[in-house]
Amino acid sequence: MVSIIISAYYLYSGYKQESELSEMAAEVDCGDFQHLPYRLMEVKTGKLSDASRTDPTVLVFVESQYSSLGQDIIMILESSRFQYHIEIAPGKGDLPALIEKTRGKYILIIYENILKYINMDSWNRSLLDKYCAEYGVGVIGFHKTSEKSLQSFQLKGFPFSLYGNLAVKGCCINPHSPLLHVTKSSKLEKGSLPGSDWTVFQVNHSAYQPVIFAKVKTPENLSPPISKGAFYATVVHDLGLHDGIQRVLFGNNLNFWLHKLIFIDAVSFLSGKRLTLSLDRYILVDIDDIFVGKEASIEGRTGKSPLAKDKGHRELLQNPGYGVIKTAAQLQKVQE
Repeated sequence: MVSIIISAYYLYSGYKQESELSEMAAEVDCGDFQHLPYRLMEVKTGKLSDASRTDPTVLVFVESQYSSLGQDIIMILESSRFQYHIEIAPGKGDLPALIEKTRGKYILIIYENILKYINMDSWNRSLLDKYCAEYGVGVIGFHKTSEKSLQSFQLKGFPFSLYGNLAVKGCCINPHSPLLHVTKSSKLEKGSLPGSDWTVFQVNHSAYQPVIFAKVKTPENLSPPISKGAFYATVVHDLGLHDGIQRVLFGNNLNFWLHKLIFIDAVSFLSGKRLTLSLDRYILVDIDDIFVGKEASIEGRTGKSPLAKDKGHRELLQNPGYGVIKTAAQLQKVQE
């Protein structure tokens, strides 16, 4: 049974209930929201991108052109047929041009390494934040720990703590997150999640909403210590209430399948649904495989010859050879 505790920090700013929430973490199930020591509610967010003022192009800052996470990000954008522009994240130096003739060139900013955004020099950071706030452009960032990373730290400018280099297990989705589109809140993941280099967020401000929760599996030697029984966020949504800029922060890469879905939903939400995937799904049936199957399968050799000889049956298919039998009734008619 997967358990969850949704931190009261993001709904009640400034008030800490760490000990109380940790004690309840092992007792509350994903569906038992009525038992939590606070009230869940819909949240307000900052403004989203204005379609008339920005081009539907994503600006992606990668560590290098060969980085694994950067390639995963590009692969998802390409497979979704979203336009993008790649830049090597500068340690120092100027940003690429963000505006052309008063029109924003990018609808969304993605950082493979969120620390490159956090630690940007004040001049370029102010330019980027001004662009994002004025044009309603959101930011997506990933925090990936390494062996040299601190296990407990705080991101500059963000009022919550991070714990790194952890193994996590079991996760649940916040059903009240406005990001959800392809992802459904009923989807749960049991058991250990891949990797032992996760970063989890301990949110303590109402302007930041956890999206995915996971339980820490190996919290030894952390300072300050955290509870094995508590759930912590692996994805956090900055609602943009502080500076007008919405951000989505991931505590790991995209190897975990649920992070891929949330990433797709984050792109959709932060782009104002301009870069979104349809929920419609189509099934293509290759009838060649049906009629040349093994004995005792759907169709054998005896079923193949009558179909090939009778040209009248081909009228059931549009563009024979590439058509689709849409209903079981049509398939039955062909077999007869």
